Amino acid sequence: MIYAYPARLLHWIMAAGFAFMWLCGFTMTTLVAEDSLVEETLRDLHVSVGVTLAALWLVRVGVRLTNKPPPPPMFSRLERSAARVVHMALYALPLAVIAAGWSGSRFVEWFGVGLPTLGLGGTAEDLAETLHMWLAYTFLAVAAGHVLAALKHQWWDDHDILGRMTGRPG
Repeated sequence: MIYAYPARLLHWIMAAGFAFMWLCGFTMTTLVAEDSLVEETLRDLHVSVGVTLAALWLVRVGVRLTNKPPPPPMFSRLERSAARVVHMALYALPLAVIAAGWSGSRFVEWFGVGLPTLGLGGTAEDLAETLHMWLAYTFLAVAAGHVLAALKHQWWDDHDILGRMTGRPG
């Protein structure tokens, strides 16, 4: 059995979006000059794509609540528990990363349209920025574990895990 089309579509769009976010965030904070045009452009893209992903997150939660996922393959009890925890983290961490990033921003624009911010300022803003970074790294680690587990189940255990999310069961 496979996931519903909207769930599969949102999964891959958001996976690509978050991969872009990590690459963009890492590049703008470590590889380019601060306050340069490149850094400013990357920051604008990072924020705009982040706002878009926040909206898609809401849609994805709605899709998840209205579309029952297919039953999992015959996993061990430990694997079922781990999958449950990882999937919960894959829903919770993006929201936490986005909320921390938004909280740590003095201004937020979605492709040039100004949006409200908390206007924390000072130490609280710095703390939110640091939290945003560490939550993003945590999300990256959980997502990498998710990908590795899917590959392990696909090729080692011979479960058609990838077919469930690509729509091409094998």
